Amino acid sequence: MSWKNIEDAYPLSPMQQGMLFHSLYAPESGVYFGQIICTLHGTLNISAFEQAWQRVVDRHPILRTAFVWENLEKPLQVVGQRVKLPLKQHDWQGLASQEYQVKLETISTSSQSKNENSLPR
Repeated sequence: MSWKNIEDAYPLSPMQQGMLFHSLYAPESGVYFGQIICTLHGTLNISAFEQAWQRVVDRHPILRTAFVWENLEKPLQVVGQRVKLPLKQHDWQGLASQEYQVKLETISTSSQSKNENSLPR
């Protein structure tokens, strides 16, 4: 995490402390893990799509906020000044339905199991 990129920091509310505790206690449970997966049909202007979502992230501080706890006396929610949208693109047009479902499940599970203890980049 780059401390130069911090816009603000706040203590966690009691509810957030509980969320962090349960996420660390049972990371494989996926509790409190949110993810958006979209299946798009037709032609998509990837650049315009990414720019539009980046503007949403830039405008709303909550989308630039992460819990930070390692090496701290108390956990904090930290707001980044500039956070790059973590957009990943996969072209699965030629895949059979079953192969598509397997790949989708693999990506969803691997994203969920990552250690997300730092500010989004």
